[in-house]
Amino acid sequence: MEYETAYIGEAQTSQKQKAAAPAQKRRTVPAFPIKKERRRRGACRPPEISPAGTAAYGFLKTRFLPHYAGESSSHDPKEQERFYHCFGLLCSHYGINPFDTAKLDYPYGQLAALHEADRLLGEKLKQQVSLSFEKENGNFMLYAAERFDTQNTLFYIPVLPLHQMLQNRSRRKSARLLLCIFAYLYREAGVPFYRNEDSYLYWQYDMLSEWVASEPEEWGEDFACFNSQVNAAVHIGETMLRRLYSNVHLENFGSWLSGFVPQNEFDRQCFSLSKRFYALRQDFPDAHIYAHADSECLPDPEEYDDTDCITMEKYIGFVASTYGWLYNQVEQAVNSDFNECSAMQEPVLRHCFGGQPHNGGSLDYECRLFPLINELCYLLNNYDDEP
Repeated sequence: MEYETAYIGEAQTSQKQKAAAPAQKRRTVPAFPIKKERRRRGACRPPEISPAGTAAYGFLKTRFLPHYAGESSSHDPKEQERFYHCFGLLCSHYGINPFDTAKLDYPYGQLAALHEADRLLGEKLKQQVSLSFEKENGNFMLYAAERFDTQNTLFYIPVLPLHQMLQNRSRRKSARLLLCIFAYLYREAGVPFYRNEDSYLYWQYDMLSEWVASEPEEWGEDFACFNSQVNAAVHIGETMLRRLYSNVHLENFGSWLSGFVPQNEFDRQCFSLSKRFYALRQDFPDAHIYAHADSECLPDPEEYDDTDCITMEKYIGFVASTYGWLYNQVEQAVNSDFNECSAMQEPVLRHCFGGQPHNGGSLDYECRLFPLINELCYLLNNYDDEP
């Protein structure tokens, strides 16, 4: 029996079933944070010139006139005329040219004029100037008080470094110039020496000497060292004081200076400092440090008062040395005395502008002398005995 064979079509390979996607692995926290890529900068750039400047800079450059909180009531026209007359004398004396404030309402114009003059004087002069317009004996006067600010500095000049320089042959020529400066300061400028009995520092050293010698057992092993410093200060001070009494240094100051040839950096510093001291002596032959010492800050001798004044001879003078135990004790004693004082004497010069003759002096000498003394102290304090 034949069976009919029927072909439905060609045999085809059955499709494989896709397996399910595997599960993702569990992410772990990296040991270090992954550095992200920075965004790339665009090609566009801001213009080099901004359309407007920074507002803060313009604000800082702006000048503001003083604020007057008083009432703009009626005033005496003579007072206004008197003020601008005195103010013109002041501007002529100091050589300043402030802007015109006469068109401003008075007394605002007065405050604006004093404010502008104070600014100009601060830019021109080294000393401080305070201005005031006051009424005295029925007349208005304009006062100007010049003050040299010593900045609470102890101008103590050490003697021991110069004594050591004189013992060194390679330093003797430069030491001779410094000895001329010492002679000028002591004999002409009036700087006190610690071995003079009428000086403030003499009594400081004398009290310490008695303190050390009175009870040597209490000092123990340090007694020999402390007593040696006291004896050295006395011996070196007496030796240097005899040198300063000689006229040879001031008589030959100029000739020694002109014939000096610096050999090293220290010699050049001594030469430069000596030239400026010599020029100061030539420009002010009769000047001294107490010429303009303020007398108004001194206490009344007839009235007892616990407070005192730090006079100029107390913070200016020659000392033995600025190092060691002895100077530390001197410095502590001086500061202890100064803490009990309520005022400090400084160079002050007062002018009165109001038709009356006023002092035509200046503080130019003090403005040059004190910085030179400060430079001299720095040179001696940093002196190295090695050539």
